[in-house]
Amino acid sequence: MPCFCQPQAAQMLAALPALPAMEIPALPAGAGSAAAAASMAAAMSAALSMAASLEAMLGLPIPALSAEGVAALEAMASVEGELGIGMTAPSAQAELSLAAGSLNLAAPTLGELGAALGPAAEPMGALPEMLALSAAIEASLGINMALPGAAASFEAAMDAAMEAAVALEASPAAGVSAELAMGLPLAARALNAALALGLPLGDPPAMAAELAATAELTMPPLDMTPAEMGQVSAGMVDLGLVAPVAGGMPSLPAIPAMEATAAELAANLEAAAEIAASMDLSVSPSMSLAAGMPAIEAAPMEFALAMAAPELGGLPSMGDMQVAAAMAASFEGSAPSLLSSVPCPNIFCSA
Repeated sequence: MPCFCQPQAAQMLAALPALPAMEIPALPAGAGSAAAAASMAAAMSAALSMAASLEAMLGLPIPALSAEGVAALEAMASVEGELGIGMTAPSAQAELSLAAGSLNLAAPTLGELGAALGPAAEPMGALPEMLALSAAIEASLGINMALPGAAASFEAAMDAAMEAAVALEASPAAGVSAELAMGLPLAARALNAALALGLPLGDPPAMAAELAATAELTMPPLDMTPAEMGQVSAGMVDLGLVAPVAGGMPSLPAIPAMEATAAELAANLEAAAEIAASMDLSVSPSMSLAAGMPAIEAAPMEFALAMAAPELGGLPSMGDMQVAAAMAASFEGSAPSLLSSVPCPNIFCSA
């Protein structure tokens, strides 16, 4: 499991650059809607590609799950996945305490790092946000918005999406009720979280027993507030997004590359926002169903009824530990592209 490593946090703090102001364009208005449209376009294509199996899914008995219960299950899966803690294992409480001890040892340095990350990224302006939107569009459509010609590719993808929307309304999804359009993706999310937790989907009573055993878990106290951990997460994500453009930690020699990338991104995202604004993606049950397709594609939907067995309302709250898990993930995801390896002497590390 990743630890909250004080030596790595200290090295990151020492390595933060002091950059001058750069010529970075502002984030184009409506750029976020372009990323949302890209996500919907990809979902509609997925819905159409699953047309045959989708018709069978519409006849599945879908359990009535609460959004709050599913979110709690996903929070447990997040903590397990990011911190490597077996949340349904007998050792879960001890592992949670070990992770909290690791964080609390590193908390002073991490707090300094969080306070310094914002000012270090300030000269980069909207570049990290534009790179994040580009990454989202690339994940949906395979289009890198920092490359020449990206706006034309985006327009072609949106034209295809509009054709898919028409076809979707003529598919079995057109007759889906609003209740099922919400319930099917919710069940899929619950199944995916259950898979991540290693729950026995084929044995509903055993699954219910494992989840019931987690009700006694308590989250150990953390020395950092959610806001302080959020500062670290946001700053590390920003640096991680810029690292491929800068060739590592942003530096003076990398400024021309960062400015050129920002200019290309701004032009392409502005064009993409205009294209997205011209699309008519009216909200309908079939559109809601399409939006849930990423979760549905990944889930073993034949086990959907199994999710009716456990009482999701009795799950423990992950509290600040979920925020800590997100911070660990941001550090683990970004540090390798920014730092050389540092041996970690933290005896509380459970890696």
